[in-house]
Amino acid sequence: MSKEKSAPGAALGWLSSLKLTLVLFFALAAASVVGTLLPQEISLPELREHFGPATASLINFLALNNLYHSMWFRILLLLLCTNLVACTIERLPKTIRLIRRSQDPFDSQKLSRFGMSSSIAAALPLEQTQSVVESAVCETFGRMCRIESARVGGLGPLCAVSETGRWSTLMVYLVHLSVLIVLVGALAGSYLGFKGTMNLTEGETSDKVMLAEGDSVTELPFEVRCDKFEVSFYDTGAPKEFKSDVAVIENGREVLKRSIVVNDPLTYEGITFYQASYGTYLKEAEIELTDPDSGKKIAMTLPFRRPVTIPGTSDQLMINEYEENLMRVGQAIEIVYGKQGLQSSSRWILVDRPYHGNRIENYLVRVTQTDRARFTGLQVKKDPGIWVVWAGFTLMTLAIGLTFYSSHRKLWVCIEPDKKSGKTIVTLAGRASRNVQVFEEKFEALRRGLENRLKNPPAPL
Repeated sequence: MSKEKSAPGAALGWLSSLKLTLVLFFALAAASVVGTLLPQEISLPELREHFGPATASLINFLALNNLYHSMWFRILLLLLCTNLVACTIERLPKTIRLIRRSQDPFDSQKLSRFGMSSSIAAALPLEQTQSVVESAVCETFGRMCRIESARVGGLGPLCAVSETGRWSTLMVYLVHLSVLIVLVGALAGSYLGFKGTMNLTEGETSDKVMLAEGDSVTELPFEVRCDKFEVSFYDTGAPKEFKSDVAVIENGREVLKRSIVVNDPLTYEGITFYQASYGTYLKEAEIELTDPDSGKKIAMTLPFRRPVTIPGTSDQLMINEYEENLMRVGQAIEIVYGKQGLQSSSRWILVDRPYHGNRIENYLVRVTQTDRARFTGLQVKKDPGIWVVWAGFTLMTLAIGLTFYSSHRKLWVCIEPDKKSGKTIVTLAGRASRNVQVFEEKFEALRRGLENRLKNPPAPL
């Protein structure tokens, strides 16, 4: 009666099982499909706009909008890493024992049962036949040949083995290692890296990056200043090229200056800046409020997202958002009206269409002037695991190549005298783990060569 496995043994067996590997691969593949089809790194308001409140809440709860940085995706990667390590721990010692295992005794009858085998009756004595066979094997298989005699005391058949590629069985573990390195690099980038945006107007300096996953901000160990921003357009109005001239400032000292254009990013201290977008930033707007009952006009200057009190009242106005082309009707600003003790209200005010529905509370609103500045949108990315991933893929390419093009090939030779016929019988058998057809061709060439040399030996001089 077989004993039940211990708890650690059962856990190792489960972690190293092929079923778990397949489940993890299918789960990661399905997750990657979702991550490809579903827009990534978009905010909850954008999700609600695209998919509706209920679906957006579900997507946000499952972190499908930031899938590759989600905890459950990281857990899948960690489980796959654990699975590969467990597979290696369980199977590698057995493979090493097989590699180190000495050749078991064999004879011509055992070799004749191989799928690739042949027997040749030689007209030469045993020792001379041995010399011819050894020479032919070395000519056909080159440096792979290593013949060891199993004959003891000059009695019995002469048995020899030519073997190459014994260590090729370890190549699969090299593939495991490469996959593990790729996964470790991906996890390092996921945990230690970040991806976000930095919007800079000309002359502005900042060290803050708005992260893609949410509204959090991270600070860089240096500052970036935008000295100049240029954009050119095609005749159709589509942007042709936009370029940012930036400077990197560290400890109050300018350490680097260069231009960033599309497909030509700037990398400094492992952090890469890509030219991603551009837009218009509203600094402030001058507005005119008109009370329709009294006809009284009030001129105000509203800085962007800074509340200003309406003269003669305790109410406040604040510009909350700015759109350069709202619903294709032109510039628009969203003004929030706040009253003490009451819930604030907001309205979109069209800049180029005065009094065209431009009303908030009891006031008609007219935008008399806007102070705008163009900004450059830089995508900022740090991925400390990228070189680990590249190293893993390089190793994987080499390992897969070695796995498919290397082969464990073995040739058995048994030479023994036949008492009945008085001839020497040479029995050959071969086996290859891969590239069997190539090995069969070499085996056949060896057989034909031995037949010619052993059955038709050259006449003595």
